[in-house]
Amino acid sequence: MILGLDTTGRDLKLGLSSEGGVRRRLFSNDLRHSRQILPQILQFLEEEGEDLKSLQALAFSQGPGSFTGLRIAVGVIQGLAYGLNLPVIPVPTMAIVAQAAGQQAGVARVLIAMHAREEEFYGAFYEGCDGLIPRLMGQAEVYTAGMLANHDLGSWSLAGDGVFLMKEQAHAMQGTIDTASPDVQNLLQIARVMFAAGDVVSALEAAPLYVRETVAQKSRQ
Repeated sequence: MILGLDTTGRDLKLGLSSEGGVRRRLFSNDLRHSRQILPQILQFLEEEGEDLKSLQALAFSQGPGSFTGLRIAVGVIQGLAYGLNLPVIPVPTMAIVAQAAGQQAGVARVLIAMHAREEEFYGAFYEGCDGLIPRLMGQAEVYTAGMLANHDLGSWSLAGDGVFLMKEQAHAMQGTIDTASPDVQNLLQIARVMFAAGDVVSALEAAPLYVRETVAQKSRQ
């Protein structure tokens, strides 16, 4: 059984994935009260007739997203994983959005645009979004709409909370899919595939995904 945690937005999303399917819960939590998250996890497990000993792995939405939310998620995940000796499955948030969009619209190719600041967005191209796990083409980057002006986007759909920055390009694309806040079920669907493939990390290796930092590291290489 895998416990999934998503704190990239204002609410706390929890889910349990087992052979019987996915059970999920949404806690309205603006993340100012981080000390409440562990009790909410324990409450969720108790209400579902489970406990911490039932867990095989922990999964979390890795970002990009709320800086505070990501730090809270990593802190909770690391504490639980270390204490319970469990593997961690970090799932990129843009992959979760891509899968949600692909399944919703029945499309395979999705450009994810997540608002970063002002006219910038975190962008990533995913294929196979209508399957179990999207495939990232290249790597996530920080874009402005102008940077994609000469790209051939005709076979791509658009999703994410930064789609408003791509108004000029959107009309030449396959369509815009409204999936700004995907369900934790999408997180857990990807996490189960990753877990089966052994794509896990230790408690100490669990970390947020900061796209700007990744891009900066690439530019220095």
